Amino acid sequence: MRDSLYLAWHYVCHHRFTTLSLICSITLIAYLPAALEVIVNNAEEHFRARASSTPLLVGAKGSQLELVLSCLYFDGVYDDTLSMKYFQQIEEQKLGLSIPIHAKFKTDEFTVVGTTSDYAIHQNLQLAQGSHANMMGECVVGSHVAKELKLHIGSKLPVSSSPAFLLTSPKLRLKVVGILFQTETPDDNAILVDLKTTWIMEGLGHGHVKSAPHGSANAANYTDITKENVNSFHFHGDESDFPITSILVVPSSQKNETLLLGQYFSADQPAQIVRPQEVMDSLLEKVFMVRSYIVAIIAVVSMVTLLTISLVIVLSIRLRQAELSMMKKIGCSRFTIAMNLGCQILIILSASVVGVVCLTLVTDLYGRELIRLLIL
Repeated sequence: MRDSLYLAWHYVCHHRFTTLSLICSITLIAYLPAALEVIVNNAEEHFRARASSTPLLVGAKGSQLELVLSCLYFDGVYDDTLSMKYFQQIEEQKLGLSIPIHAKFKTDEFTVVGTTSDYAIHQNLQLAQGSHANMMGECVVGSHVAKELKLHIGSKLPVSSSPAFLLTSPKLRLKVVGILFQTETPDDNAILVDLKTTWIMEGLGHGHVKSAPHGSANAANYTDITKENVNSFHFHGDESDFPITSILVVPSSQKNETLLLGQYFSADQPAQIVRPQEVMDSLLEKVFMVRSYIVAIIAVVSMVTLLTISLVIVLSIRLRQAELSMMKKIGCSRFTIAMNLGCQILIILSASVVGVVCLTLVTDLYGRELIRLLIL
């Protein structure tokens, strides 16, 4: 056995190109389905973990999937909004934790999320630097936002706003007061602000020199909210009518969850309540169905490739007839010759297995980061 391995090793080393081609082909055949499984499992874990942390989500009637993706994963914008009175009604019932979300605006492809301090507590967001936002105009940014936009504590972040801010006017600028630790969740791509800040971006409130009448040249809106001018900011209208995109609800009991669900069954109800986990389960079922098709295609391609490799090996043996005949003449038995050929194949297969294991481990190790880059 040792002699056969010795001869086989020197043979595969001598024919490097052929050996490497066979190893790469077999490695890729086995790695593709393994990598697909690892990536899909990581994606499933990512989606399920985020959805399971929020039992219920209230939003305007429309696509449940779009509501969940825009308000939990900050992917896209859900155009329909609710008024704050829906949040106030849930709060008054004291059925559990409720958190308003206003995620209508984006800047540099990152979502500006207006919410309350309960959001950071609920999502277990920890500060890497700075402090939480304490007033309008301040923001806390996710780790990926800080990295991509090169932000630090004290940076000014211009944000998009509604047409209420004229195109010729400077954008509202948020002051970065905190940077979050990386969580490998959509919060890494979020810019967290106070609800009132998003309402200012909506054009529902503004600040200007107190003594200047509306419409005068001295009444230009502030674009930076500071401690000196924050008291000049005011809103027009009833705040209970101001918009939010959704309400995250964590009922304190199963009974309270049932009571909340029952309030949104009416056909004329402009709001809907969804279970994010059920919505994501439905989405993942479609992903798994697509995965099964892809695996079937890979299996067919792999079968064809393996047959081709088998043909290459058979032809290679036929081309080596003179060599094998020489081995027989110098006294090698049929078993020794077969052992020598088997060891060559074993070396190729062993190298392929090592390659598949290493590539799969690397994929699993960096799977979360890959999912974050592809999805978040």
